[in-house]
Amino acid sequence: MISTSALIGYTAAVGFQAFLSWPEEKSLFGIDTSGKLSRSDDGGTMWKQLTTVPGGTPQAPTAADRDHILAATQSGVYASRDDGKAFAELAPLAS
Repeated sequence: MISTSALIGYTAAVGFQAFLSWPEEKSLFGIDTSGKLSRSDDGGTMWKQLTTVPGGTPQAPTAADRDHILAATQSGVYASRDDGKAFAELAPLAS
């Protein structure tokens, strides 16, 4: 069973978005609990799935702007500089 207290929003197109970030007024990014990154350009009405963030379970995304997205995961911090199309490891999680 999914705990609804851990979920921010639900959309029919992409399901539950566990973590959200708003880089611009109507633009937002969401990552579900499996790491699938999606973007909405209309305030969350319609969503487009972009990619899956590497690194395991996502902890939080931060979108500085539409092109620059950071995602903290269970294994480190990953960065995208191309609208979420690809991610590179920025900082591994220290063990």
